[in-house]
Amino acid sequence: MKRRLDVIQVFFVMSTLIATSARCAGPILTAEQIRAAIQEGTKYKTAEKFYDKGLKGRHIELTGNTNVTFFNDGQYVALESAGAHQQMRELNADAIQATGLLHAYVKIHAAETWTFRQGNNKFLHSHLVLTVGDKVIQPVGETRVIKNDSVNQVLTGKSWVITLAFEYDVSPEDLINPVIVIVIDGDGHKHQKKVDLKGILNID
Repeated sequence: MKRRLDVIQVFFVMSTLIATSARCAGPILTAEQIRAAIQEGTKYKTAEKFYDKGLKGRHIELTGNTNVTFFNDGQYVALESAGAHQQMRELNADAIQATGLLHAYVKIHAAETWTFRQGNNKFLHSHLVLTVGDKVIQPVGETRVIKNDSVNQVLTGKSWVITLAFEYDVSPEDLINPVIVIVIDGDGHKHQKKVDLKGILNID
């Protein structure tokens, strides 16, 4: 049974498995592209190393402590492959159901001293939406990513990073013109920026 990719990194405590049969609006990976992405991911010892050094995407600094990285399905497969390589798991290309989704990771660095509960209220409840013209694009998938050492501790300065993963069903045509990226934090404050995502869904 095919499954949609489930990214596993050392610092992940939660992941999603969402079966999908409907074709999304973005380009779908070919079998050859899937194999190439898997091969690329095996060049890295961990998924985190691939994300930091190998991932090809669009990086946007939204605020002094919040940034967003957008990437396509090919990079998502490679990220999963790096995680499998790290855990000595075999990632079979036939088990991958590419989605054509646009992927986005929001990374928030704590700028003050927070207890985990306070951080939960402000950061973990953040949301990411895109606007194209008058249309608001909501995510079709969302995952909260937490470092293992962050639970029940007081986290000071920028030593704590919370990552939120989102997925969007958009077409290349939706992204021809610049879009507005909006992060809404747990207190309801909006942080936005106009960005160019043209071509981000294209697979090399």
